[in-house]
Amino acid sequence: MFRRFQQIMTALAAKADNHTLGQNLRRLTTLGGRALRGPSMVKALAGIGRAAKQHAEETSSWITIDQFMDGRTGPFDACDLRHWLRLAELAGVDAVPAREILRLTEDEMALASGTVNLPETLAARAAVKGVVEAAQEIAEADGREEMTEDHQDAAAALEVIAGHHAAQDEKRPNREAVGDKLFDAMDRVPEGWMVRSARVGPSNLKALAGSGHAGQESPEVPFGSGVEVGPGWVRMGNRRRVAPEDLRTVTAAAEGPVGPTSFMARPWVKSSRYFVHEDPHRVETPLKGPGVWPAEWRAFVEDGEVVGVSSYYSWIGEATPENAAVALRVRELAQKVADKASELGMWPRFMDIEFLRNSTNPALADNPEVTAMLDHFGREKVAFTLDLIETDEGLKLLEGGPPNTPFGGGHPCGFAGCGGQPKFGNKTETNGVAFRNMPHVLPGDPKTWEDGDRTGCIFDWDDVAMLVLDKAPKPII
Repeated sequence: MFRRFQQIMTALAAKADNHTLGQNLRRLTTLGGRALRGPSMVKALAGIGRAAKQHAEETSSWITIDQFMDGRTGPFDACDLRHWLRLAELAGVDAVPAREILRLTEDEMALASGTVNLPETLAARAAVKGVVEAAQEIAEADGREEMTEDHQDAAAALEVIAGHHAAQDEKRPNREAVGDKLFDAMDRVPEGWMVRSARVGPSNLKALAGSGHAGQESPEVPFGSGVEVGPGWVRMGNRRRVAPEDLRTVTAAAEGPVGPTSFMARPWVKSSRYFVHEDPHRVETPLKGPGVWPAEWRAFVEDGEVVGVSSYYSWIGEATPENAAVALRVRELAQKVADKASELGMWPRFMDIEFLRNSTNPALADNPEVTAMLDHFGREKVAFTLDLIETDEGLKLLEGGPPNTPFGGGHPCGFAGCGGQPKFGNKTETNGVAFRNMPHVLPGDPKTWEDGDRTGCIFDWDDVAMLVLDKAPKPII
């Protein structure tokens, strides 16, 4: 039954990927078909071009992992596992190991992740026609030397869309050669390991872990004769290949820094504790029922200080002396990583925040609450989330990521709802320890993220320390 459920969740994850992609295509083509023609399309493309330029300029200034390994420091991609593993190593914090097995250039990643065809609809054809008309207008303006800033930015967007930023056609990678690289990389990965991009885990792993069906061994879900789907890879016959076509992976690559996409392999680590609980994500669905989750924790760092710790799977948590002691240890280890980042001048950067920081929208740029919050998460401040897992060898770092902010970033886990629903100027409070969510909060449904009775769920640091003392032996008088 467990394996059957894994098949269902893996299939649903793939279906959700396709559904999301289809929705995005429909939005794009509907918008293009309704309004974006000629000058309107030029203006829309100009916005894309400016965003692409800002993204390229910002991310190109970030320290790559190769530069970091060579001793350079500075701003870096907050989503890149490789930087967090190196920081943990320098800070003396144990981590679940991972090694890079593959790097794909932007062109190789485009080939490996597959092509997407626009739907055969009137709106889609109108959208394509609008792009063609915009290209013609840009060409005519250029010929008359009447290129405005919008024309220039729109032209840059068209170059990205058309792939003109890539090498010449004869120098572009061969699809078969890229496919060989995917197989060759997995040939060097031991059985029982998982694969992920340096920036994010694959959709099927997220689905299995979230539902409590990832298991204590690396999940390898069979689909028909000779086909198995594992976390980040696919087995076809007697060989496995890296699976870069996963939507989370493709999205992370598009949102990440300019340059190659890296793939990491790591052993499937067993937790020293597992918990059985009803899955809140599957309540009132045909798949409702219990799941099994490992003991994992998330630390929240702001301005170089650990301000909060939460049970990662916050619906299974419980305020006990044992958990309180673990939470304090999580804070201690996360603070070591934060201190090392501060010492080195390693500033985690997250593009969503940087886009907002440079916004010219008066509703944002002139909003003092937004400005104050952006200053709190400043460009040269150490702010991030850090995830750790309990193992037989003690707590180990799993990965790091962007901070929890009103503008996106790390999920608040057990703190969801603290301070009310997150919005600009109203940050989720992540102070103290969240052993579990407040009873009325569903972590996967932000509509339920309202503040309420925190009793037995969320403690301040002093109360956590007192809870640990409840377990300590009584002094002899």
